[in-house]
Amino acid sequence: MYRLLLFLICLLSAPAAFAQLDSLSKEDRRLLDSMFNNDEFIKLMMKKEKSFVDVNIGMGNRLFSISNNSLNAGQSQTDKIYYKPSVGYFHKSGLAIALSGYLASDNGKLKSYQYAVSPSYTFSNKKFTAGISYTRFFEDSVESFTASPFKNDFFASATYKKTWLRPAIAVGYAFGKQTEYFDTSFWFFNRVVHLRDTITTKLSAFSLTLSASHQWNFYELLGKKDAFQLQPAVLLNAGSQRWNIAHSNSFFGRRPVIQNYLKQRFGDGSESEKFNLQSVALSVLATYYYGRFYLQPQLYLDYYLPTTTEKRLTSLFSLTAGVTFD
Repeated sequence: MYRLLLFLICLLSAPAAFAQLDSLSKEDRRLLDSMFNNDEFIKLMMKKEKSFVDVNIGMGNRLFSISNNSLNAGQSQTDKIYYKPSVGYFHKSGLAIALSGYLASDNGKLKSYQYAVSPSYTFSNKKFTAGISYTRFFEDSVESFTASPFKNDFFASATYKKTWLRPAIAVGYAFGKQTEYFDTSFWFFNRVVHLRDTITTKLSAFSLTLSASHQWNFYELLGKKDAFQLQPAVLLNAGSQRWNIAHSNSFFGRRPVIQNYLKQRFGDGSESEKFNLQSVALSVLATYYYGRFYLQPQLYLDYYLPTTTEKRLTSLFSLTAGVTFD
């Protein structure tokens, strides 16, 4: 416990940065170095050269992307709870791969509606942390849920760590295709025509995020095997989108009247939203470690800036519990 008190004294005595340790004695440095080097969960958190497996399960309302909350803030439904079990292998070189499933409640039963495979690479030294990931989404057999329309999701980020307020930049690009079926009936020359229309929507989204964050680490709060990490961040999101809607049915190419009817009812052709400033956001990520177990809640509040008739504030949250093995 005396180490915790020492750490808190150091934190409060540094007005500009809690990592500023120039005034510490050699004994103080030795104690802090020991805290950083001895426990296994600290080695994992500090990304020491050690490979490990992570198994976790999360719940929340994020759907479109694993990494890109700017993309998640554009989803139309945020009042449904999704469950996401995941398992990942993280090699000491920085390479990693994770497999995730998505489940939701349907008439009181949990059903799987999509899963994702996500390889990634992370580089970290004393000054920078940078990473790149790719996620491929696959739809499951359950049709009662709306899966993510983005089937391919690329995400890259870089953070500078030497300042108290850490600047970061992130870039995301996602694209995919969504197919919907509509059974339509209408009058045509005094007869009822029944038509099943296949509507294919191809869409893509590009995002650029600038952010600033600070990270507080607290060790040995309740014992020798626990730690707490708090990381709030403010973000500025910009991006662009593009989508194309096409119809397919047995009459579409031969009946201009039917073409016009379907275009008026469901839309057709290409539309795009130019690159512009989209939102300002606040993210709060907290993690509690106990040995190899961790609990990680996250809150993301996104305020949409352009003119709109829809609500501007989107609230995203998640709660993840996991364990690591080496």
